[in-house]
Amino acid sequence: MSISILHTADNHLDPKISRYRYRLMDRKRDFWSVFKEIIDYTLKYKPNIMLISGDLFDRVDPRNPPRTKVIQAFRSIHENGTKIFMISGNHDGAKSISEGMSPLSEIAATGYAEFFSSVDEVECKHIRIADLDVCISGISYDHEAKINSNPLENKRIPVEGDINIFMFHYSLEKFRSRYMYSEPIVFPSSFPKNLHYIACGHVHRYMCKRYGETLLCYPGSSERLSFQEERDREKGFIYLEVGLNGVEKINFIPVKARPMKSIRINISENISNPSYYIVDLLNKYANKNIIFRAVVEGELSLEALQRYDRNEIFRKLVDKFFILDIVDDKLILKNIDIIPPDDSYRSPIQEFKKYMETLIEKERDEERKKLWEDVREMGERKLREAGGF
Repeated sequence: MSISILHTADNHLDPKISRYRYRLMDRKRDFWSVFKEIIDYTLKYKPNIMLISGDLFDRVDPRNPPRTKVIQAFRSIHENGTKIFMISGNHDGAKSISEGMSPLSEIAATGYAEFFSSVDEVECKHIRIADLDVCISGISYDHEAKINSNPLENKRIPVEGDINIFMFHYSLEKFRSRYMYSEPIVFPSSFPKNLHYIACGHVHRYMCKRYGETLLCYPGSSERLSFQEERDREKGFIYLEVGLNGVEKINFIPVKARPMKSIRINISENISNPSYYIVDLLNKYANKNIIFRAVVEGELSLEALQRYDRNEIFRKLVDKFFILDIVDDKLILKNIDIIPPDDSYRSPIQEFKKYMETLIEKERDEERKKLWEDVREMGERKLREAGGF
């Protein structure tokens, strides 16, 4: 006898997109589109349980339309006989009292899903499936957990059912996420025996690991959130069957996530017109379905650099891709030696970088850290375009 489970995480619905403003709503629809695939699969195959291991939303204050669509979808899933369990992640969990509550609390209030909202202790719910007592437990992301601390230390994880499932949203030791060295890290020593399945979120790549009879899995994100996920071959979710002796079957189900690709273009002095050269090269990669990034770099004389026109390149290519991103902060002047009068002197760009790096270093909030990084990159580019050094 076994139960069926659909496990997803890191859906990041209604993302805050600081770049690509000209395709803002189209890009937001990407995230809903792949989540809709997960909803449709759930309705078709009717698993006993649906687990959402954090970051269903990309922020704690999603707009009303995506909230409404999620509630409507969960109502259909609930009425179809599937029980939904959720925890909040570092994006959709309230960071402080001033932020109020997670949007997942509103969804849970409808009665269509169970939300383990506590960040201090593991919450548990027992459900009966056929003749099996299934114990499902979870803990939400704690924004006050210290860097490199184990957020599950001294936490009791219940194993009181015939089948025991636990949910968390953190990095695991040796399972790297983008911010692994500046965030809490779970250690496997926290897991009790007799857990059948550990449903994780936070790491955006699909991966699984066994600890004795216990299987731990990250389904990964359902849509690529940044170019750091460019090389992830597939995005999707997990469908599994769990019996008294553990996981009996497990399948990774891919979804149609938006592809990403980036290339580096080195511009040298012997290229008479850098703009035409780049346009000609990028035309070979034209694909209206892809998010494409061109990283332009090189050392050019002032005369050659004046023949480079980022706006002209963008105008000629913007309709050839779903999104086009041109990053040219490493395209610099050649043979320009600036000797500072003393060690305290910094150029405008150096001063700006120093200031931004200080802000980034001090910032603990991951979302704001990413925003500061985007500001630094954009600021450096604008300063160079204005003739800064």
